[in-house]
Amino acid sequence: MRFFRKKRRRRSRKSRRKSSLLLWSIAAVVFISIFAPFDSSPSVSRVATERRARATVASTVVRIKASPNTTVRATAKSAAPALESEGTDCYRHSQVWLTGNMNIRQSPSTSARILGSTPAGERYHIVASRQGDDYCWLDIKVGWLAVTSYVSAAKPQVAAATPRTETAPNSINNAVQQALDALHRLTVAPENRCSPYDPDDYSYPQSLEPQIVSRMGGRIYGPYTGTTFASARETDIEHIVAKSEAHDSGLCGVGAQTRRTFARDLLNLTLASPSVNRNQKIGKDFAEWTPVRNKCWYADAIIKVKSKYRLSVDSREQAALENTLRSCLSVNMAM
Repeated sequence: MRFFRKKRRRRSRKSRRKSSLLLWSIAAVVFISIFAPFDSSPSVSRVATERRARATVASTVVRIKASPNTTVRATAKSAAPALESEGTDCYRHSQVWLTGNMNIRQSPSTSARILGSTPAGERYHIVASRQGDDYCWLDIKVGWLAVTSYVSAAKPQVAAATPRTETAPNSINNAVQQALDALHRLTVAPENRCSPYDPDDYSYPQSLEPQIVSRMGGRIYGPYTGTTFASARETDIEHIVAKSEAHDSGLCGVGAQTRRTFARDLLNLTLASPSVNRNQKIGKDFAEWTPVRNKCWYADAIIKVKSKYRLSVDSREQAALENTLRSCLSVNMAM
């Protein structure tokens, strides 16, 4: 009996010692967790997360800087009128001399409508510039040019497509100046169709074609493209100031006789291929379409016709005509 009591007491003492040891262990763990110094070094997972975040921010910045359409506008302190794109070759200049033939587009996009083209060696005032993928877009008021090579603020040294002499006879300079003076006398107003347009009001006979050919020295010649045709059947009679455009520029308010006179006036008639007359020029004004050849002659002819019939020009057409004439040394037709 005594033997069993002693054994129970020994087991009870062992149990108490184990309990005490467990309590002291728990207390030590709590003490260490509270008072031990904090390890400030980030864990592997946290480092990886931060690296991924930094990489994401960096790649976003790179994409923004590399975007070809990102335009940085001029600050208020900048006196230059043109805009410059960050990290590009679009420079701030007030004017440029072009070194090659350029299409003029309605907006800075290769898919935008072509308003006309400009031959080499012409000078334009720049309103703004915008960087494209492989070229710089220049806003010249009448539209946008995509250029890869141009000389700013100085005439290019390379020869233009049509050689020009630096000093022109006084008669040529006078002709250009007369065209500019006449342009400034025209009324500037938006096109306005004050009455319905009917092509029958502007009828003309095909018998006018021989007279047009005679005025060009007997050649069946299309001045817009510089093409000599083998037969008159290959051409259309073309109105330099389009009938519908003239209607919206003042003839909508005149009588039928004046409209017929306008449609048959040799001053306003030339020849063109059907593709140019019916598909390209149609009823467009000078700001919307210009020919490949004889642009100076074409501008002067428009001004003479509009002056004769007291037709107006809108602001875009006026700016386009003036820009072109200021680069001309002659208004004669090149044959």
